[in-house]
Amino acid sequence: MTSWLRTHGSVPLCLLLCCVVVAVCAEAPGAGDGVCSSPSITSCAECLRRGPQCAWCFSEDFQDGSWPGQRCDLPVNLLRKGCGPEFLEQSEVKVEVNATIGSTQVSPRDINITLRPGSEASFIVAVKQLERYPVDLYYLVDVSASMQENLDHLKTVGVALSLRMTEHSSDLWLGFGSFVDKPVSPYINVHPSKINNPCSDYEIRCRPAHGFHHVLSMTGNMTEFTRVIKRQRISGNMDTPEGGLDAMLQAAVCQKAVGWRPQAKRLLLLMTDQPSHLALDSRLAGIVTPHDGLCHLENNIYTGSTRMDHPSVGQLSDKLLDNHIYSIFAVEKQQYQWYEELVRLLPGSYLGKLGLFQAPNLIELVLDAYKRLLSEVALSVSVEDKAVSRYWVSVSPLCPDGSTAKDQSCSGVQPDQTVYFNITIGLRSCPDNGEDEDVQVMVRPVGYNESTVIRIHSKCSCSCGPEARSWTD
Repeated sequence: MTSWLRTHGSVPLCLLLCCVVVAVCAEAPGAGDGVCSSPSITSCAECLRRGPQCAWCFSEDFQDGSWPGQRCDLPVNLLRKGCGPEFLEQSEVKVEVNATIGSTQVSPRDINITLRPGSEASFIVAVKQLERYPVDLYYLVDVSASMQENLDHLKTVGVALSLRMTEHSSDLWLGFGSFVDKPVSPYINVHPSKINNPCSDYEIRCRPAHGFHHVLSMTGNMTEFTRVIKRQRISGNMDTPEGGLDAMLQAAVCQKAVGWRPQAKRLLLLMTDQPSHLALDSRLAGIVTPHDGLCHLENNIYTGSTRMDHPSVGQLSDKLLDNHIYSIFAVEKQQYQWYEELVRLLPGSYLGKLGLFQAPNLIELVLDAYKRLLSEVALSVSVEDKAVSRYWVSVSPLCPDGSTAKDQSCSGVQPDQTVYFNITIGLRSCPDNGEDEDVQVMVRPVGYNESTVIRIHSKCSCSCGPEARSWTD
């Protein structure tokens, strides 16, 4: 471990370690002596909660006979009043960077921070774009009846896309899955003659409706991909929205079944000509159980479709981030506006508009999406739910061209370039019980399989112990 320690009044430290700068700051607001001194303060913990600039003198004979609040003051005042420096309990901010964990894209990978209420710590996370990545592309296709022509065009995509992607990736693998909607009323016709063949009115043999069917795990064999696509048949349902988000979540979290490779850039391509159902829509079918966010595949069929609601957009966003997946939406122009609103809520997503899903158009869409997604380096910072209200986070990126972006991302990043994110985390308050607390913060570059773990120890009690209060009696 490499450790940096700063107490109030010292100069902030900025050190360089493996191209990562860690700066620790405990800012003292421009306030007078009265900020710390108050007759209402009776203990060390109460004193330090006044702010990071305050200190407590726990010397037994300090100003004997004075009211307890006199023990709480600015450190310079306490020293002037005769408190020895060894008897000062004061706020400190401590950062420990674990430099032993190797990384090729994100550094550092592991940081420990100690904070007191009102204090903050700043550090820099570096994210490097590599030259070439292996790529996993999973086609998730709406196979409702209106998608027949579009499904046919997929048959020639595999080999052609593989050839075009050699310009950008050394290793392309493809997978395939299909969806329609939840196979319950009112989303499908539940008449016995319609369940097994929803297209019987049109004298067409089609497959039963399904929430999600994982068909082909990731493979580099383009001939196998083409063979699987040629075997696919359409299905049918009753209402206009489809179960796309439900299927997306399963494709994201069922990593073993889908075969996502750990080292690959992961692209999940949703092809549809309709909007998607959202959370709470399933109440129409009497399904009120919220989605648990887990994988529910048995024999490659999604078994939770009739038991759980559609996932919320926030839940889907979290699962895509957790599993390092970029999402691409290939939709017909009539639905473009609906998905335009959706992608704003999904970090690392791309929306493409196609008049017809012809193979050349789809290949160009995938190539453009890949280049756009990789050239934008964005960061997601999440605090544990139990403590999210007690912390604040600020992120400021420094882009390779020297500019500073207002949001949490840089665009136009080229291979072998590095984006530096200056992250500041501050502690507003301690838990209601006043006890110390350990909290984990995840810093995740969108679409990357590496992340930074921040372990924060909120120091709410005083190390001078229970005696600190007895000297005030």
